[in-house]
Amino acid sequence: MSQKLFSTEFFSCLISSETSNRFSLSDYFENAYSREYDFCSTLPYELCHKSVSVTSPFSYEAANLNALCVIHTANGAGRLFYENEYGINAGYDLTKGTLAVIDCRKNHKLVCQHNIWEYTICFVSTTSLEYYLQKIHHLGNFIYRLDKYSDILTAWEQILRINSDTELHSIMRSRELVNFFTQLYLVRAVEQTGSYHIPSYIADMHHRFTTAYQHPYSLDELATEYGVNKFRLCREFAKYYEYTPIQYLNKIRIEKAKELLLSTDEKIVDISQIVGIENTNHFIRLFKEKTGVTPLTYRRETPVID
Repeated sequence: MSQKLFSTEFFSCLISSETSNRFSLSDYFENAYSREYDFCSTLPYELCHKSVSVTSPFSYEAANLNALCVIHTANGAGRLFYENEYGINAGYDLTKGTLAVIDCRKNHKLVCQHNIWEYTICFVSTTSLEYYLQKIHHLGNFIYRLDKYSDILTAWEQILRINSDTELHSIMRSRELVNFFTQLYLVRAVEQTGSYHIPSYIADMHHRFTTAYQHPYSLDELATEYGVNKFRLCREFAKYYEYTPIQYLNKIRIEKAKELLLSTDEKIVDISQIVGIENTNHFIRLFKEKTGVTPLTYRRETPVID
């Protein structure tokens, strides 16, 4: 779907709008992407995303737009009027740190509540995401506080970080969309079952991996330290964080390596050491397995976002 087609569809679905001279709704589509790839018929894809700052009065109402919308509030506050699962237009506050998932096919209205409302908005296709959308809305809460769920924040930031329209990067973005919506659903599903209390040793291990990923870790040593069988350790960690301990640790290391590749001139061998992988060849193999490209190719081909 091209930029022109999506922007045209958006404006054709507007019911009403009120904006100031500082911001125009057409600004949403500055980062719209061309959608000419075959995978778009089967995989989810991003239509556009934009970080904006709006001032009161600001509002718009739309319906029947064939897209999903994710809104993350950075500062200020907005209010969402949205048709819930019972067909009632209810009001929801979008305060700092909240993220809302909106089915734009339903009637919805966004209103600036404070003098300034700063948020990032991302429109994505409904392709292959219907299952997650229905599950999330069926569980009754489509608004998340990202300061409570670091994995959701990481998945959200990764979507916004990939900002290129080559076929390879578009497929990578599709993968991150699936991961993001999976995280959204898992959080609500675990909350619904009442089992969201994470055992202290699992939470501690997760914190260590996230903040001290460069240290060497052994599953046997961790099991001994926590006094838990290593197979149980793997099973319980995956229950709450989707990955086994080593898988999650490698995921964090590769994400940090990607940041270093784009933000520094460090050599590949040095980056490998910095993120805690002593064998450079193993680091390169692992990086390619997770991203589809070598570290050097990633550095050369990935655009840096200011």
